[in-house]
Amino acid sequence: MPELRPYRRILALIDFDERDGATAEKALMLARLNRAELDFLHLIEPDGALDGGYPGGSSRADARELENAALRRMNFLAARIGAGEARCHAVYGPLRQGMLRHVRDWQPDLVVAGERHAHLGGRYDVLILSSPGRTGGGKWLANLLGALGSRFRTIGV
Repeated sequence: MPELRPYRRILALIDFDERDGATAEKALMLARLNRAELDFLHLIEPDGALDGGYPGGSSRADARELENAALRRMNFLAARIGAGEARCHAVYGPLRQGMLRHVRDWQPDLVVAGERHAHLGGRYDVLILSSPGRTGGGKWLANLLGALGSRFRTIGV
């Protein structure tokens, strides 16, 4: 049987929804158990209806404002759960490219997410936390991921 190696880098995807607390806390617990580095990442998808058309501002300046606002929220979340060691990142742009860029630069061993995202494929393990309120307690997601033959794990929180 192959020996399990500890995770060195854990990335938590923060979506600013009701699962963020559980996602961040599970990632923090795993990081501490493995003595791993911890990153929180929020991906901001461009929305022409919300992001465009500000008079006098450049699109890059608007993107920086959105990223800074997301960083403030993630820093507050990290402080609330006692995760002072977590590094917070916010990336404005297409979700897949933002995720790929962060993964390429940081090379996490594990990604913890509150739900399945299309941009999660990569050379790392993925832990998807299911909500106990969903029908079947997350079994539908486990069945779907099992059918995909991937290395995904589903844990109810």
